[in-house]
Amino acid sequence: MHLENHPAKEVLRRLGITNPETVTTKQASRYLTEVKGLPTASSSLEVYRCRSRGPRYKKIGGRIYYTTSWLDEYAQGVEIIIFDPSCCKGGLT
Repeated sequence: MHLENHPAKEVLRRLGITNPETVTTKQASRYLTEVKGLPTASSSLEVYRCRSRGPRYKKIGGRIYYTTSWLDEYAQGVEIIIFDPSCCKGGLT
């Protein structure tokens, strides 16, 4: 899929993504943070790859690439836990 056919092409263009099939680690970090609301550092994505976690990726030569659909899939499955200190007044239970 080329950028012209992508529904969020203006957002992707702003993030420097010209092809949603070849998203670099830095671009993936910005995409997850700014588009999906999932704060993710590029260094975290590097650690996730070493630990077989995180979004799917492909390696072409020595370079790592993600696709926006893989990033969307990953973000959808991330569990977000909200901590409310007012519910635990006596400490951890």
